Amino acid sequence: MIKIVPAVDISKGKCVRLTRGRIEDVKVYYDDPLDAAKRWELEGAELLHVIDLDAAVGEGNNAEVVKRIIKGIGIPVEIGGGIRTIGMARGYADAGAERVIFGTAALDLKIIREALTSFGPKKVMAAVDHLAGRVAVKGWKELVNLDALLLCTRLEEAGVRNLMMTSIDRDGTMKGPNLEYSLNAATNLRGNVYLAGGFSTLDDLLLLKGSGVAGVIIGKALYEETIDLKSAKEVLA
Repeated sequence: MIKIVPAVDISKGKCVRLTRGRIEDVKVYYDDPLDAAKRWELEGAELLHVIDLDAAVGEGNNAEVVKRIIKGIGIPVEIGGGIRTIGMARGYADAGAERVIFGTAALDLKIIREALTSFGPKKVMAAVDHLAGRVAVKGWKELVNLDALLLCTRLEEAGVRNLMMTSIDRDGTMKGPNLEYSLNAATNLRGNVYLAGGFSTLDDLLLLKGSGVAGVIIGKALYEETIDLKSAKEVLA
């Protein structure tokens, strides 16, 4: 069964959504992100995807808000955004995070191997964000000359078992996902692959049936109520 994972993105202490990762295209949905987390828990979420957007772009952090979410709800929470050292990852792991997500740091296999040794494969996720297959880093501010599937393959060879792929050209646009590259990549990978970016209707989710994808991260569509969490779970059951 494909898991539906609601996203709670945090900037300046508030629950927000961006369009294509641009901080200037921000919309606030909850003044307290914990309220959003509690909503998705109440509506049946089994896992929450929490991202510190400020840390991702190197402009402060929302660590205390994130830790309050971990402690304030009864479902597992995976944490990402600006986690580029083992120390930062350990802070969230010790606070009770289900998984820590390495994005930009996923380019450094030494850090990834150390994280796998320190926390175990179940506690580590690598996020490979891409634009038409080209890897994006540092809060999507930079593109590097590296193919996303190649990076995912290297991460799996290093021991990573949980991968997330976001097609950044569609993220937050409500225009539907760009699945051609990501689905092809997912079929070539052995681990648990989660997809994100642009999912806006139940029809979009139906495209994932039979794909072998482990889960889908959904943000703006849930907040704008073009996708209902309960209905989405039923569609992918």
